[in-house]
Amino acid sequence: MPSIIYTRGTSSIYSSPNMDRICDRIIQLNGDTLPGTFFSLSSGNYAQNSDCLLTIKGATINQRIIIVVDKMDIDCSGDKLLIYDGKKDQQLLLNKNEASQCGTKKSYYRTIQSNTAVIEFISNSDEKTGYGFIINVAINFPVKTCSQLDNLYRCRNYYCISNIFNCDDRNWCGDDSQRYLCR
Repeated sequence: MPSIIYTRGTSSIYSSPNMDRICDRIIQLNGDTLPGTFFSLSSGNYAQNSDCLLTIKGATINQRIIIVVDKMDIDCSGDKLLIYDGKKDQQLLLNKNEASQCGTKKSYYRTIQSNTAVIEFISNSDEKTGYGFIINVAINFPVKTCSQLDNLYRCRNYYCISNIFNCDDRNWCGDDSQRYLCR
């Protein structure tokens, strides 16, 4: 699989691509210069007979991948969005419940166990489709101090996130410490 270094959301082709255009890629979030950023993956008006796999990695082993599924409109007659922790393996599937794999809803899900997440989207050929989904992905990592000069925020659980994520109403820290900071 090709590997892509991803550092900024505003200048990258991964800022809001359709997932079916970047299948079978590895996207590496660079935590050394930026502890992560967000990008949307959307497969709006998705095609039939798809099996698209995307791997998201942190630059170091101690970086956790956080995934938020913001919107989802996926037909439940065989189409599904699967999220794995570490690698594609049914034992590592995080959204085992069908209600979190398809349907029409605003749904949130995070993975916090490893520095690698695998996202798979599967659609069949029954001519029933939805509009797709939007996923935001970021990393956080444990350190003793987070420098505000480096545009970092230190969570109560001693993980750091980029200040880019503050005030967006998502739980990027994993402990809700920054989620309502700006209210």
